[in-house]
Amino acid sequence: WVYVSSDQKLLVCDLQGILNKESRYPGFQLTDPAICTHKTAGERYGKTDIGMKAFRGFRRSHKCNNVCRGLGLRKFGSNSMGS
Repeated sequence: WVYVSSDQKLLVCDLQGILNKESRYPGFQLTDPAICTHKTAGERYGKTDIGMKAFRGFRRSHKCNNVCRGLGLRKFGSNSMGS
């Protein structure tokens, strides 16, 4: 979602966390994000911002799934919903 909503200039990766089923609203508690920036973003986010290397890896390895479809995201370079 961040990748799409930032016009492909930011990428949040390396999330870690747990599924919390005991809270009032069960869901994931995610921590320790790494924010990576596209070379045109003009800002860096610390040592874990590996820039374009992260973007290339994401584009190469990402497979759209139920999360993508649930968020209404589209496949890369496509006008159709993620599949």
